Amino acid sequence: MVLIYIDNMAIAGKEISGITLFKQNLSEDFEIMDLGELKFILGILVTQDSSNHLISFNQSAYITQVFTRFGMLNTKPVSIPLAVKYGLSTS
Repeated sequence: MVLIYIDNMAIAGKEISGITLFKQNLSEDFEIMDLGELKFILGILVTQDSSNHLISFNQSAYITQVFTRFGMLNTKPVSIPLAVKYGLSTS
């Protein structure tokens, strides 16, 4: 899997040999820089747990940035006053 956005790229795969070959082929035509294991991309914190085969994505830094930009950093959550018995419909 390859994720590309402007000048950011993340490569993922089952076998490290396939990833290495892909990077070698790519470097023949383009100047690339390997920054190692993915930690942060496009405002998303990426956490990998290899032993449990899990990848987690966290956007809390981006959410904090948006809240700060719009002056909402210190707002408090409120519940929406909609009773459980009501359902939503397309009509």
